Amino acid sequence: MDDIAGRILLIVDASVPAAARAACDDAAATLAQRAGMPVTLAAVPIETLDAVQPVVRRGLGQIRELDPPSVSTTGDAMGSAPFVWRRDGRPDWGAMWTTFCELALHGGPPQRGALQALRGPSIGDRAAASAPDIEAELRRGIEETTGLATEPAGPAEPGWIAITCASARMAAWLCATIILENVDARVEGPRLLVPAGPGFALEDQVKSVITVVAKTHHYWREHLESARETRS
Repeated sequence: MDDIAGRILLIVDASVPAAARAACDDAAATLAQRAGMPVTLAAVPIETLDAVQPVVRRGLGQIRELDPPSVSTTGDAMGSAPFVWRRDGRPDWGAMWTTFCELALHGGPPQRGALQALRGPSIGDRAAASAPDIEAELRRGIEETTGLATEPAGPAEPGWIAITCASARMAAWLCATIILENVDARVEGPRLLVPAGPGFALEDQVKSVITVVAKTHHYWREHLESARETRS
């Protein structure tokens, strides 16, 4: 690369831990996607950074210092994973998460804060119907991340999606655990119902619903594996 004009340059201390470098990689990829510009991520020795700062501060440049948010015990929402897109412009739900934080059930941060809790529409509210594209994306995301079948909850329950679980017990456990994540849920036998509208946005409510379903399903499977190992 001979010229850095027309691109965004991010510089990081080469000695930071591997986890921090991975976070910088994610940030750079997200920035390139959102800004529509190339992003160069440079890992350089701290001595180089120290030498560059006076030069930047003397000119018209600006250096901003950003501290990590403080840890809160007041039920604040968990941090959001970077949004991952496929080449066709659709969300890549299957690649969105590689790990999940602890469940709110076990003391982890909930998916949404108490003031942003996601409530489902009242049963029978005809004005609560989901936008077709939003409903389709919710169903695709849930199916890609869990392998469970989905369908509209039914004409009497607009604004809800039904997920078919392996048992009523599984549906009940997922339902209770999702509610603790500050996302509404209901259960009807082996069917888990989650909200699908109205007025859902792809990178907000849609992502939250898919996240909590994928997260709780992950821990349900982990629970099953642990139970099998205990019996064997």
